Amino acid sequence: MEGRSCAINPTRRALVLFDVDGTLLDSAPGICDIMADAFLAAGQTPPRDSDVRALIGLSLPEMVFALAADLGDDVQQKILCGYRFRYFDMVEDMDMLPVYPGAGETLHLLSGLGFAMGVATGKARRSTCHLLGEMNWGPLFHTVQCADINPSKPSPAMVYRALLETGRCAAETVLVGDSRYDMQMARAAGIRAIGVSWGYTPACDLLREGASIIAEDFDHLTDILTNIEVLACAATA
Repeated sequence: MEGRSCAINPTRRALVLFDVDGTLLDSAPGICDIMADAFLAAGQTPPRDSDVRALIGLSLPEMVFALAADLGDDVQQKILCGYRFRYFDMVEDMDMLPVYPGAGETLHLLSGLGFAMGVATGKARRSTCHLLGEMNWGPLFHTVQCADINPSKPSPAMVYRALLETGRCAAETVLVGDSRYDMQMARAAGIRAIGVSWGYTPACDLLREGASIIAEDFDHLTDILTNIEVLACAATA
């Protein structure tokens, strides 16, 4: 499946696809704690938090296989099951998933300005939809793409499916994310990417992987998106 090629439609705003972990939610501390618990429950030494953070953005199986590459399949499956068992408890406790300041306000503002918005996340659909519902963000998004119904990032499959569901094309779509996997996915799909400075990957790495520009905060992100022609110039410079 590939994205459609067309010119930007000047009569409508861009489709903006948002990553979740590290972009809208500061979820790394909770993810690291749960991963450590899952390893301990499987009788293994927990990975370093820095190693877990570096993999946030991938699907859970991809993360576990990378962190436990030297362990057998049985142990990897125990870690997966242990993580999933505990993770939904974290999702239900919103204190463990703090929203970045300004995220909710920005989403509502962009929606009011006429942007189509979507989610492209390494999370599973069940937990993602629960989160969106708890934060009253669900109605803001036109498409929700998750790693259990698509190949994991950096595959462009999530983007292609979002384009099909929204009737948009690559030229009028932009991804907002904090990981190298986000940037790689956007590049593979032929869409522009905005990196964010508040996530888990240094800005220099995001630029190296294909970000057109780095948003310093949510106000800056809004400025970039409402002046999308500036982004287009940056992408072709």
